[in-house]
Amino acid sequence: MIVKSLFVLIISIVIGYVLYKKQLVNDNEIEQEIIASWSESIVLPKKQFRKLLVGINSNVDLIVPGVELLLKLNITPGNDFNHDQLYTLDHLQETFSHFFRKGSAAERAFMDDKLFRKIVSEAEKLSNPKFYIGGNAALIGNKIAQVFPEVELHLVGPVGPKLQELLPSSITVPKISHIEKDEVHLIMEYQVEEVWGPHRAPVATRFITSYDESNSKATLIEAFFQYIQNYHPDLIILSGLHLLEGQPSEFFSQKLSLIQAELAKVPNAIPVHLELASMVNKKFVKEIADNIVSKVSSLGLNEQELTFLSHAAKGPHSEYFETIQGQPEIHKISDIILWVLITYGHSKENPSYKLTRVHFHCLTYHIIGIHPSAWSNNPSAVGAGTRVAGIQACDVESPDPDLVTLKFPEKFKLFSGDKERSLNESKPIITWKKEGFHFALSPVLVCKQPLKTVGLGDSISATGLMFSEFVSNVNS
Repeated sequence: MIVKSLFVLIISIVIGYVLYKKQLVNDNEIEQEIIASWSESIVLPKKQFRKLLVGINSNVDLIVPGVELLLKLNITPGNDFNHDQLYTLDHLQETFSHFFRKGSAAERAFMDDKLFRKIVSEAEKLSNPKFYIGGNAALIGNKIAQVFPEVELHLVGPVGPKLQELLPSSITVPKISHIEKDEVHLIMEYQVEEVWGPHRAPVATRFITSYDESNSKATLIEAFFQYIQNYHPDLIILSGLHLLEGQPSEFFSQKLSLIQAELAKVPNAIPVHLELASMVNKKFVKEIADNIVSKVSSLGLNEQELTFLSHAAKGPHSEYFETIQGQPEIHKISDIILWVLITYGHSKENPSYKLTRVHFHCLTYHIIGIHPSAWSNNPSAVGAGTRVAGIQACDVESPDPDLVTLKFPEKFKLFSGDKERSLNESKPIITWKKEGFHFALSPVLVCKQPLKTVGLGDSISATGLMFSEFVSNVNS
């Protein structure tokens, strides 16, 4: 009788396990289908970039749980308000709360050196502080060095002793980049559904703050452009302009004028990618749009940066940045990308303009728009970028359907005036043409329990670039 009961129990367990596994397979069937499609359709370009120059912002990231740090600093939840610059602990709490509630990644400069160092000191005392490579340039360089070890890559940006230890040995750091003491950026992460006072985070992301002399004053910008003359790269990646926002208007304009003049000297055969980051000064963003965007070949940015650019320069859906929350509407983002390409891109009306590529990325989807005579392999580029998003956020080596989920809208339009459509999971990369430009969109498989959100946009842009083929500069 006991043997029979034991047999029945074992059979019940086996049947239960089989049913559980079957349900699990059914639950992630869509994710499996998308991953399989990516594997079949994403291919490297015929001609790859081999010699890269990356700059100019680099630092050490100190990553801590944001809410835990605020409590450590004896800060209690209060009002939420978007301060352009941070001077006090109240400013930190209010600005953190503002973006925590929206679920948007953001970065703000701290203006009090002593107070910032005190905050960093308290952050280092938390249970599990983590030090990582930081700064868009260093993060982009690190990702490319990891995935494409055969690439020759030089980094021009402020590199202190700690950062030098963290960087891969394959990245060349010239003497002009070395500084005596590392610049530290504080990354305050939070998880989806985490609570801070009356607010509940809609997504997992982070708030960044720093007091950074080297990067905020772009002290190596001249050295960066001078380095091109002897190094002769086949791709230049520029980032860090957002850190100038903490400087006086005259200083900001002088630096932009210098960058504009130096970009004009870059040979047309060498594409320049500009990676933007969070900014709040409308005047400064307008200056970047008017003086820099048309002088680069490629632009990378997220929903906050793209919508604020449209707001600052009076583009389509110019007030969308104020109401956007959670997943941005695809057709509005697509409209803005097209406007950027038309307004600041190469055309018969603006033959000296160089912009021919825009890479947009957000939590749930990416879009890349290109001038087809300048770039190719666009579907693979956008697919590779979305694929790496889930891999890095989950901190795994390859896509795992059990760890990710599709959060793409059931119904969407590709651009204003388009018909409503649904996603075909067996062909998740969607392409279309509009006004002479080619577009490609891919959904992201969002990590359910993200472990690594810092540098995600940089990894996405880096991967998208390395899967893109620069055919020719339309100005040549």
